[in-house]
Amino acid sequence: MKKPSTKTLKIVLLLVFFVGIFIVLYTFLYNGIKIERFGLAGTQIKGFYLRLDKKLILEIESLNLNKIKTTHSSESLDIKTQILYAKNFHFILQYFQKINIQQIGFQDYQANLYYDGDNFTLNLPEVYAKINLQENASKVLIRIQDLYMKSYGIYYQGSGVYDLRRQNVQMEGKLSFVHRKHYYPYMRLDLQVQSNLRNLTIKGSSDTFVDIKFLRTLLPKFENKLVEEWIFDNYSVESARINEFGITIPLRSKTILQDSLASLYVLGEAQNVEVIFHPKLPPAHADSVKLVFQNNALEFYPLNPTYQHHSANGSQVILKDIVSDNPLLQVHIKTNTALDSAILKLLEAYEITLPLSAPNAKIASDLYIGLNLDTLDLTAKGIFKSKDIEVLLQKTPLISDSLNLQLDNHLIKVESKNTSYQDLLKSDSNFVIDTQAKTISGDLLITSLLLSKESPEVLQITNQSLPFNVNFAQKQKIVFALPTFNFEAIFGQNYVFHLNRLSGILPFSKILQEYKITEGMLQVRTQDFEKYFADISVQTEQEILRNKQDNAPLQTMDLTFDYTPLGFTLQSKDGSFVLQNNAEAKRINLKNLSLGLDLEQFSNNSSSDNIPILIKGQDSNLWVKNRNILADSFEIALVNGEINVGLKHKNGQANLYKRGDFLTLDAKEFGDEFINAILQKKGVHKGRFFVNANTNEKGALIGKITLLNTSLNELNVLQNVMAFIDTIPSLLTLKSPGFNHKGYYVNEGVVEFGLNDEFLAIEALDLKGSSIDIKGRGIVQIESQVIDFNAELITAKSFGGIISKIPLVNYIVLGENGAISTAFKIDGTLENPQVHTQAVQDFLLSPFNILKRVITSPFEIFN
Repeated sequence: MKKPSTKTLKIVLLLVFFVGIFIVLYTFLYNGIKIERFGLAGTQIKGFYLRLDKKLILEIESLNLNKIKTTHSSESLDIKTQILYAKNFHFILQYFQKINIQQIGFQDYQANLYYDGDNFTLNLPEVYAKINLQENASKVLIRIQDLYMKSYGIYYQGSGVYDLRRQNVQMEGKLSFVHRKHYYPYMRLDLQVQSNLRNLTIKGSSDTFVDIKFLRTLLPKFENKLVEEWIFDNYSVESARINEFGITIPLRSKTILQDSLASLYVLGEAQNVEVIFHPKLPPAHADSVKLVFQNNALEFYPLNPTYQHHSANGSQVILKDIVSDNPLLQVHIKTNTALDSAILKLLEAYEITLPLSAPNAKIASDLYIGLNLDTLDLTAKGIFKSKDIEVLLQKTPLISDSLNLQLDNHLIKVESKNTSYQDLLKSDSNFVIDTQAKTISGDLLITSLLLSKESPEVLQITNQSLPFNVNFAQKQKIVFALPTFNFEAIFGQNYVFHLNRLSGILPFSKILQEYKITEGMLQVRTQDFEKYFADISVQTEQEILRNKQDNAPLQTMDLTFDYTPLGFTLQSKDGSFVLQNNAEAKRINLKNLSLGLDLEQFSNNSSSDNIPILIKGQDSNLWVKNRNILADSFEIALVNGEINVGLKHKNGQANLYKRGDFLTLDAKEFGDEFINAILQKKGVHKGRFFVNANTNEKGALIGKITLLNTSLNELNVLQNVMAFIDTIPSLLTLKSPGFNHKGYYVNEGVVEFGLNDEFLAIEALDLKGSSIDIKGRGIVQIESQVIDFNAELITAKSFGGIISKIPLVNYIVLGENGAISTAFKIDGTLENPQVHTQAVQDFLLSPFNILKRVITSPFEIFN
């Protein structure tokens, strides 16, 4: 037998050794290697157990990695190294049937790892993952069965490929946001992930969801609460979905969040949406809303949007610069709707206050509102247009053919055409509303302005351009002013008008002109522009109302004016003058005044007015042709061109009727005070006086005056008669206690007269005195006051004893009744009458013919 060589023996021994080692190792592995505790390369291992079944099974109770020193490299592993690591890792995993590490500790993290030969299950405090990795050439096939981020409620399932050679990762899967306690899903996303290890790009879409409030805890905390409210709270939806979204995450960026948001875009859609623009406003509604997030801005494009039943098609809302120091809310409102209380409250919420409304109009509106959510600075621009519109200024309705408004922040430029209020106002306007100062200023081109359509004579302005201004700083009232007229109107719960200078409107007020108003002040109040009440203080040159004491015209008056559609009342504050005007009659009541009365002018001015005019005076006088007619009371009625006057003074009573040129007068039982007031002197003393007169067919007034038991005094004619008697010594004896310079006492007297526009004719004068009678007739020219009168003095009853005492008996003529008469003539003027014998030559040559018993040439001026 051949002895083996040493080399062969060595090989056999080495083989036996390895086989033995393998047998021993297999025996150990088959039976299991269990080590209670040991350390390796900075790790602490507890409860180590390794055994062999079909493949290796590794179980570790605890793996502490806290003492491992980590190194940081700014450069990633090269492709060859990554491929080598992946291949070696996958090569090693091929020998394991199971790996179970119950507890892994590393830098305060506690985890467990489980590998079942196909899948890795990693359970960290914040993450749970079940992943399948398969190496295929230079690619790693990845299948994520479960990936759950516990703190965020994010669950992912997907699969993909990590191409080691191209350094590219591609994944597809589904991401769900779930309730962290009950695990029901808020939202599911279909994701496509791609990365070149420098950037991570994620794209996807979602199924339907209700809201995104669950993202509040996932996103970084918002420093601006208004931005947070707009993202999470200021809306509600029935359902929503994300049609498409994408984001690119720069993995190496130092500002990864900002850079990632800059690339984020989201296209979504929500159904049955309600959006709250302002906490004090009700929500707006839309059937659906298209949502676009891009360039750090969230945009809302609603379909069929409505706000308080107002359509707003074409409107949109944009929340810009969400992640910035100055986020901006932009609201674009397009609508063709009424400017009612709902829209006004919307504008007021953004500090745009309009003093008007148009609840029944259609206004085409294009409004932009920009609100800086950090500084709360507001920008507002817009255009509002409408035709045939009714606008309410407070409660006052104004109708315009067209109305254009242009909004530029706090300034609103307004142009209106043919604006009218009832039949009282028609005008064009051009003005600017300052919503910050709450003022309006501009110009009115007034086509027509009436204070009252029933009484256009009160105020009527046509074709005037007037500057005006309005202040609406107080919610309770609006102040409107016309500086040209010194006029101010206050529109509030009531409407008040102040006119500080009536002279400003004199050219436009016929009634002020008719009453000769020169200046004054006016305050008018109304609630409905149908009823008015006014306080008026005027300065006037009128001559109708006069002081009772001196008959001087009233130059100043304080009046009140109360107007309704049925009529008005104008009265003085002291109650001395009251004018009531309605459809039935115009009534004037006077107290303690004098009324300047011109019957001709009064009749002519009122003849075309069918409304009766009734004037009553109490303790008031009449002033007619510069003569004072005293009255305890009087009544004047003008009806259908007829004038009736009734007057009482003490026991006296007079009635006058006039129609056209016809006049009748009946006066009786008047005393000396009444007559002296007319004569403007103490012409009579005591007595009773009667007048009766009528207009004849030729237009002359024929009448008779009766005097009873009165004394005539201070009459120029009588005084000059006395002077005439003094020049004739033979007539001095005619002067007696009843006929001297102290007066002429008349027991009874009658004066028959005729009067027309040119002459006053005394047809018969017959005065019977206690000692002397006077008879005569004559004429007075009205305009020149020239008098031509023939008269005779007649001694009455028995004068035989007197005759024997007259020195020149030849100058005395006895009448048929044994009375003595002396003829004389009166001429000159009423102010300066001249008395002389009827014929001077006859007086010297024929003493018996000095006077004629009868005036033989009577005036026949009325024939």
